[in-house]
Amino acid sequence: AEAARFGAAQPNQTAIPEDNFFYTDYAPFTPDVDQARQLLEQAGGTTPLTMGLMVTDEFPETVTAAQVIAGQLEEIGITVEIETLDFATWLDRQGQGDFDAFLLGWLGNLDPAAYYQEQHQTDAANNYQGYSNPQVDQLLQQGATETDQDARKGVYDQAARIIVDDVSYLYLYNPDVVQGWAPGLSGYQIRADKAINFETVELP
Repeated sequence: AEAARFGAAQPNQTAIPEDNFFYTDYAPFTPDVDQARQLLEQAGGTTPLTMGLMVTDEFPETVTAAQVIAGQLEEIGITVEIETLDFATWLDRQGQGDFDAFLLGWLGNLDPAAYYQEQHQTDAANNYQGYSNPQVDQLLQQGATETDQDARKGVYDQAARIIVDDVSYLYLYNPDVVQGWAPGLSGYQIRADKAINFETVELP
């Protein structure tokens, strides 16, 4: 968060930011180089290892974040080869599953279904990592049909914890969004999801 966003981000191990109703305070991971080496050994990994990390120059902060990640993984004997691609090539390779790992962010989400359903339901449209957990599938289906918001939050809290524990994604941070506009601009609305919509905007 400090290096990629110059501190203008909040570290978060789940997807949903703290100011969202559906936020759940769950952060099970802490830096531990010795334990990381032990887990790698238990998994049958022999160092040195090499892996690719796919980023796009369309979003320079992901390139910076990848450099930080590469430095951290080097400590446990993993060499990260950062692949910086144009966005079209990045999307094509993501769609084909042609990657060791990829790094990108999502923006414009208000409901937890947008954070989790598309990316973690078995065979969902944006589940490019091939994640499949029947318990998560059941919870996400339940969350999508539940009408009571408090009950929905409980369901998505359960799903979020499993997704984090399974490391379907390894979430890094929620970026702060800083916006500025010229005097006299009218019709612009600051959206809760931080996305930008110019449909109603007029210049003087």
